[in-house]
Amino acid sequence: MKKFAAFMAIVVAVTFSAGLVIGADAPGKVTLDSIQKAKGPVQFNHKAHAEKRAKDCQVCHHKDAAKAEQKCSACHKAKAEGKTVSLKDAYHTTCKNCHKKDASKKAPTKCDGCHAKK
Repeated sequence: MKKFAAFMAIVVAVTFSAGLVIGADAPGKVTLDSIQKAKGPVQFNHKAHAEKRAKDCQVCHHKDAAKAEQKCSACHKAKAEGKTVSLKDAYHTTCKNCHKKDASKKAPTKCDGCHAKK
């Protein structure tokens, strides 16, 4: 089970910022709509993450057969489908695992650290 969780963390990390480009054209803040009714959306600063944390796009992005980045929601839906985890689990696995590894200890690991209050 730990191997599967580690594999999924890598898979989700690759998809997290999918569809976005790193560099001068990279978007600043991106709103990740919450699929949970109890929590608000997440304001994700793609540019800051791209420049400081994941300079290699593949750390967060899946690539399709044509080598194009995909949005997480291209594969991950509200509910898990077969071996594909739900969008919520994909985000949570990727974000929380990366944040827990943050050496500066500034990355949030609790719900309200990322999700806006409703």
